[in-house]
Amino acid sequence: MMAVVVPAMAQLPPDLSPGELRHRLQHSKQDSNRILLLHALGKTYLKEEFSDTRASLIDTAIGIFSYAIRLSDTLQLKSFWVESMLLEGDAHLVKKETAAGVKRFSEVAAFYRAQGDIQKEARTWLRLARNISWNAEYYIEIEAYFDKAIKLYTQAHNVEREAAVRTSLADFLFASNKFDLAEKELLKAIDLRRQIGSTKVSLNYFLLSQLNRYRGAYEKSLLYATKSVDNATRNNDTMDIDTFYGELALVLDELGRCAESCHWYRKTLTIRIARNIDRLNLYKTAGLLIRQLIKLHQSRDALALMDSMVAANPPQALFEKAIAMQNYAYCYDGLKLYPQAEQYYNSMAAYFRKAPLGDEYVFVGNLDIGRFYLQRGQFAKAHSYLDSALAYRGARLIDQRELHHMLFSADSALGNYAAAIKDLQQYQFLNDSIYNERKSRQIEELTIQYETEKKEQSIQLLEKEKRIQQTELTKEKNTRRWTLGVALLLIIIVALLVNYARLKRRTNRKLQVQQIQIEKKNDTLQHLVEEKEWLVREIHHRVKNNFQIVMGLLRTQSAYLQGEEAIQAVAESQQRIQAMSLVHLKLYQSDNLSAINMSAYIHELIDCLRDSFRTGNAIRFNLDIDAVKLNIAQCIPLGLILNEAVTNAIKYAFTGRQEGIIDVSLKRGSQDHFTLSIKDNGGGLPATFDSASQSSMGMKLMRGLSGDLDATLQVNNDNGTEIRLDFISEA
Repeated sequence: MMAVVVPAMAQLPPDLSPGELRHRLQHSKQDSNRILLLHALGKTYLKEEFSDTRASLIDTAIGIFSYAIRLSDTLQLKSFWVESMLLEGDAHLVKKETAAGVKRFSEVAAFYRAQGDIQKEARTWLRLARNISWNAEYYIEIEAYFDKAIKLYTQAHNVEREAAVRTSLADFLFASNKFDLAEKELLKAIDLRRQIGSTKVSLNYFLLSQLNRYRGAYEKSLLYATKSVDNATRNNDTMDIDTFYGELALVLDELGRCAESCHWYRKTLTIRIARNIDRLNLYKTAGLLIRQLIKLHQSRDALALMDSMVAANPPQALFEKAIAMQNYAYCYDGLKLYPQAEQYYNSMAAYFRKAPLGDEYVFVGNLDIGRFYLQRGQFAKAHSYLDSALAYRGARLIDQRELHHMLFSADSALGNYAAAIKDLQQYQFLNDSIYNERKSRQIEELTIQYETEKKEQSIQLLEKEKRIQQTELTKEKNTRRWTLGVALLLIIIVALLVNYARLKRRTNRKLQVQQIQIEKKNDTLQHLVEEKEWLVREIHHRVKNNFQIVMGLLRTQSAYLQGEEAIQAVAESQQRIQAMSLVHLKLYQSDNLSAINMSAYIHELIDCLRDSFRTGNAIRFNLDIDAVKLNIAQCIPLGLILNEAVTNAIKYAFTGRQEGIIDVSLKRGSQDHFTLSIKDNGGGLPATFDSASQSSMGMKLMRGLSGDLDATLQVNNDNGTEIRLDFISEA
């Protein structure tokens, strides 16, 4: 059971480098600030999505988050434990260790379910659904995670969060090529937001534009892209404004409206440079702008732009270098410097072959170099790259159309007429699906319709303002009529209040006299309570000191003893007294003078035993202690039994071995039932061992103490020795 108390979280300075984080971590204390540093350091490794050493960085992040989990558990910090578990789950998902990642998220969801916090449970399922790899093999599971989040937010009547989940679900459905289902979810999300009066739907419009663009419905895509930009501007929603600008630019790009597309690409790139986003996306955005500049016969401006980009942000990872080479190839191809363009295209292809990922970037690269060789008349080379591009199934319809047209040209030139006919048929099919005269007219009509709607909205707004002004004038006239009546009523009320105030003052004087008398009695009682608590605390302190004196006397006496057996007996007595002394020390330090936090007590007792026997790293202790409090009558017997069991394990379990493990756990069962277990992985007990017939002092002491607790004592022999104590307490 985790502690409910959560400390205030400190704030780390933003954008600390991994080196600075590691330096701070080395000099940090074992507290919540160290956990924050671990989280920040691990996240820097998770962000290296396109790094050439990505796999090793993710392994490092998993190790960091795992340590944060253990430290949070030791410090009993609930919120830190939860975030550490989620971050480790994220890292496993990034590494494609899906089962391990899902396990972490499921444990956190179960924790929130036990706490009855359905909104945080919903947030956990949503985070899992967003971060798990959107592969076809996990489609059913991902859809189930989204469904859980939607149902929980519906149960909590949180309409805004339900709309956000449906928006993310639509993004997933879009990535799975389920465009119709994605569109339904987006429209449902917009409707939910309107129900609560929210007008911020720019992200929904953006996704609607994107999915319509991919399926070739450019008239709808243009309308939604324009609405996305307008909605974000009207609501001052600037967080993702560059993404919305970029989508509008892409739609205009595919419609062949180069000048307009170039304008929006420039705005997108300017914002992203100012925000200092990752280099890969900067180069991708610059590449889109460069292609428009070349179409507008501004190839030298495109080359100057690329030179400035590389000078300000030199490429480092393989993907970054590949995109940079691709952009340079565009520039030199536009300048008709074909040898240089071919050199950059070949460099691009080489970097893509070495890069850790293969997706749409590689498709576009193969399409570009295939187009280049086709234009140069090198049909065999062109065909090899176009065949590589054909293997990618997630391309836009406009790119698929161009690909099949280029394959038709290459096959025709190479004499592959049967293949050329198939390529031409596929090209014609895609061309008819994408663009024709009827759709061109529809686009213009929808654009005019949208502008008309904007004007109508402005007229409606002016009419609404006029009605408001008329209503205000009517209200002002009514106010004047009521003013006189209200003034007379106020005079009557004031007279009544004055009379009431006089009566209240007399009553208050009587109450003040009574209050003074009550406060005096309370002060006397409080003083007596504080004296009692001080006396009890002083008693525990003196008992602890007396135990320390006895331990000191035993330590002094052992210096004068000759026999090893006597010295050992005195040492064991010291350890037993230490176990009892710790009880009184914890009571003295605690606000509660009648019960002890067993987690802190057992941790400290084990540390004392480890130091007493100087085990070092030879024996590792694994502690799993529930955060429970027991009264002093049970703590002392439990401490002595634990002392005897651990002492015996240290002394006898690992004879002839260099290292070992001792597991100590205290777990709460049902109906105040507790189980204390001390287990080692040593040589174990002889087959003929019978705990009931043992006459050693340690066994007699444990049996007697278990009797004091009305507990059941078991000694098990299974790959080592286990001392198990089952008892009942009203903790």
